[in-house]
Amino acid sequence: MAFNPRLSPLVATLAACTALSSLAQTAPGRLSAVTVTGKAAPLLDVENADVGGFAAPLAKTPQSVSVLTSDLLAGTATQSLSGVLKLDASLADNYNTSGYIESLSIRGFVLDQSGNFRRNGLATSNYMPIALENKERIEVLKGVSGLQSGVSAPGGLVNYVTKVPMKEAFSNVTLAVDGNGGSKIQLDHNSSVGSVGLRLNLVDEQLHSQFDHANGERQLLSLALATKLGADTTIAADLEYQRKSQPSVPGLGLLDSNGDGVGDSLPGSINPRLNLNNQSWSLPFQSSSTTGELALTHRFSADWQARLAVNTQTTLINDRLTFPDGCSNATNYVYPGLCANGDVDVYDYRSEGERRSLQSWDAHLDGRFNALGLSHKARFGLGGHSGRADLPPMQAYNYVGSSNIFAPVALPADPTLTVLNSNSRERALDSYASLASRWTENLQSFAGLRVSRISRSSELSDGSEAVSFEQTVSTPWAGLAWSVSSATLLYASWGQGVELEAVPNRPALFANAGQVLPALKSEQTEVGLKWQANTRLLLTAAAFSIDKPYADDVLAAVSGALPIRVAGAKTARHRGFEMSAAGRLFDALSVQASLMALDAHYTQAADPALVGQRVTNVPRLKASVFADYKLSALPGLSINTLASFESAKTATADASVELPASWQLDAGLSYPHSIAGQSVLWRVNLENVTDRTYWREAPTTSWGGIYLFPSTPRTLRVSATLNF
Repeated sequence: MAFNPRLSPLVATLAACTALSSLAQTAPGRLSAVTVTGKAAPLLDVENADVGGFAAPLAKTPQSVSVLTSDLLAGTATQSLSGVLKLDASLADNYNTSGYIESLSIRGFVLDQSGNFRRNGLATSNYMPIALENKERIEVLKGVSGLQSGVSAPGGLVNYVTKVPMKEAFSNVTLAVDGNGGSKIQLDHNSSVGSVGLRLNLVDEQLHSQFDHANGERQLLSLALATKLGADTTIAADLEYQRKSQPSVPGLGLLDSNGDGVGDSLPGSINPRLNLNNQSWSLPFQSSSTTGELALTHRFSADWQARLAVNTQTTLINDRLTFPDGCSNATNYVYPGLCANGDVDVYDYRSEGERRSLQSWDAHLDGRFNALGLSHKARFGLGGHSGRADLPPMQAYNYVGSSNIFAPVALPADPTLTVLNSNSRERALDSYASLASRWTENLQSFAGLRVSRISRSSELSDGSEAVSFEQTVSTPWAGLAWSVSSATLLYASWGQGVELEAVPNRPALFANAGQVLPALKSEQTEVGLKWQANTRLLLTAAAFSIDKPYADDVLAAVSGALPIRVAGAKTARHRGFEMSAAGRLFDALSVQASLMALDAHYTQAADPALVGQRVTNVPRLKASVFADYKLSALPGLSINTLASFESAKTATADASVELPASWQLDAGLSYPHSIAGQSVLWRVNLENVTDRTYWREAPTTSWGGIYLFPSTPRTLRVSATLNF
């Protein structure tokens, strides 16, 4: 895969500032793409979110929705998707490490990288590093999202909302450094050229990881345009390019202390900087992603309007890793896990030139009308997406020797291409409708249905083992909301979701490696309470129950033959309770706090021993509290803290190994002042103030491996933002 030459960020930044500021000075007008309110920062209270799909205030919908604003991300110096997860108790890590694609779970369910993510309401792939600098907010719908997205895992739906042209012209440049030696320069420029509003974000970053031998670099170019074609018609475009190159850091594993061939104990000590992807021949994980989006909005009348939007996304990846996995230096081969003394087998893995593409579109009509003596809000829509993964014909996955997690050793490379890759295609055509009806002043119903026609296929790169299927699935959703008072809402909802799975491309582990599997349905019920405690503070509580079928491995009838992964061979039930508070308690104090209690276990499985066991890597209790306080003694100075807690979570299917309960405290401050008439905002953040070391997560991968990832050591981050 070829990568574009690296941009000179300083030259690009200065040139853009000069040229665009000049254009802005002569521009006759500016498009007001976003309504700017008079609310004081930090803006943690958000009244509406697009992810729910009902165009109603968050306080008035029978849904659990969390909105993480750019103010919150900036205040906590959040650098990555895994950092975002600390800000909401319902969100959690899933195999998140430096230099690799990040993922997450919601309500204990791992999200699908292509089905559970939206960008400005359009389907997008999360199989690439996510840039946060050009995101205005991250909206999270918790629970099944079949009505909103069709095919998706039942945990929830994430919608990345990008920054758009604003009413007033501005430019700011941010310079940031961290205690690991990393640095970043970012430009955020807003202006107009004629009647076209323009928002430009440029980033160049030198990545210095907490891990040894894991430094890299990243560049981002993002451009948003918007203009009016007439009094009732608006067109907007959004372009984003990001390039990243950084070695990925593999997880460790459980030690086989009793010699039975399966890891059964946590390593006695944690080195949070250890990187076993640290051979002289180790190569970085590289990605370049390009996204283009176009949206047309037209208002027919005061009551009816339509939106047509399309996007296209292409990601190119060189996936390379010195991968530690299993251990053959014992009487019984250990998998999953490592030998008792820390020995681990090492593989040279390379899959270069992977190309993934996704195109999606959506057209919907929103309106209000009266019928049968009731007032209604309706949405009628059509949409679809088409995605494909074109991987190189062969990948390398070759054993090169044994190392040790306590005393790593040098090993030879073996990049020989030995394993066939698997290519896949997916298409979906959706039709959907939703209706919100007001029965009385206090009672409102919500209902919707999406019908999806799904087509999937896969084959090995030599054309063999081809599998394809088509399905038509429907995902209904219904909710009822009762306003106890003008500020208090009780609600109940029920809905279904549909999810897809594929067998990992591990021909040594599965008889049907790489194949796509048929769609399966999940189901959720939820009851909740919302209280608008004041105009800037929303309190919520919700109880839910979700049943989700999974694919599982069925042993072959012939002894010694590889297992077959079968759709729907096991089912998990997640029942939980959530509470949250978001907004401003009083003028000086803003909060974003949440708590989740969760019981997640298997109710049915091909292996009877799994029934009743807890789902791994899922805590029973998680809490997160962010608070920002403005000091009256020094006007402008704000201090903040982020405290998070997770109870113990299981690392193995039989619950014999648990990660201990953990907590972490982060702190920060911000202070604005003027230098030579220009506004400067200083931020100082300290992550993991007490420098606690603990195992952060222990995900079980789709192929059965169990990996351990440590906490981030105490890290200082300092930034200065110059506004001009």
